[in-house]
Amino acid sequence: MENVMILFNETSGKDKGKELAEQFVTYAKEQGKTDVHFLLEQVGPDCDGAKTVEKAKKEKIDTLIFIGGDGTINHNIADFKNELPHLNVGLLPGGTVNNMAKVLTIPTKFEEAADVILAGHTRKIDYGTINDQVIVSTMTIGILADTAARISQEDKQKYGKLIFIRNFFKLLAKKKRYRLEITAGKEQWQGKTQLVTITMTNSVGGYTNFDDSASPDDGLFHLTILPKLNFFKLAFYLPKIISGKIYDIPGIKYLTASEVMIKSKGEKKVGTRVDGDPSEDLPIQMKVIKRGMTVFVPAS
Repeated sequence: MENVMILFNETSGKDKGKELAEQFVTYAKEQGKTDVHFLLEQVGPDCDGAKTVEKAKKEKIDTLIFIGGDGTINHNIADFKNELPHLNVGLLPGGTVNNMAKVLTIPTKFEEAADVILAGHTRKIDYGTINDQVIVSTMTIGILADTAARISQEDKQKYGKLIFIRNFFKLLAKKKRYRLEITAGKEQWQGKTQLVTITMTNSVGGYTNFDDSASPDDGLFHLTILPKLNFFKLAFYLPKIISGKIYDIPGIKYLTASEVMIKSKGEKKVGTRVDGDPSEDLPIQMKVIKRGMTVFVPAS
């Protein structure tokens, strides 16, 4: 760690990105990193990612630190994906859910998360592409994607997870289903569904035991397809859900593959939600970049 670029987004999470960036620099120097060159850089919808990458090259950056949640991580990885083989990445959680940080057992408390970065232990993990975009954690199609699409950043900051729950049940009452065609490796599925979730880890929405068969470096997408949401049935299988064995529940279609293609059959527009933000409309093609990024993690 010689030249470090700290990327913060003042429009995400609790809008304390710059404050946390400055705090990290002060803390790192207190811990003896006085010879390290730190560069603070704001990112976000109004910033030019290409210019940020060029600045990183010019400054010979070897370490990136992302401040924010899954959406911020996603955008930063998208900007730097061609440079990732030469970089280490540190995460300072600052979003609403921080799914990726939880998967990697990175603490949410600032000093503890900073200590993980400064200790220097790394792990190679996967990320994926969805058409020309990036996925690092979770994609949803159907009722969850439509639920999140109706929530503003201001509402997320004000109400947290409660706003998701409220809007979810509103849409559930409408009983909308989506006709899809899914190709996952050599397997195919087509039909009507209320929900498709694709994960790259064992976690969804901060719940870190969603799928015990998944890990952030297994080179696979994990697809869970629910043709129809039945809460009485899901409640009956709650022990399996809690133990991370959602793939064992009857009526749920479960697929894994390193490459996935999804098309809409009949509907004019079906959107997706990737790492907490709106993403590509169907059709989409997805591919795993196995162990394509190196992240600082707690020592095992």
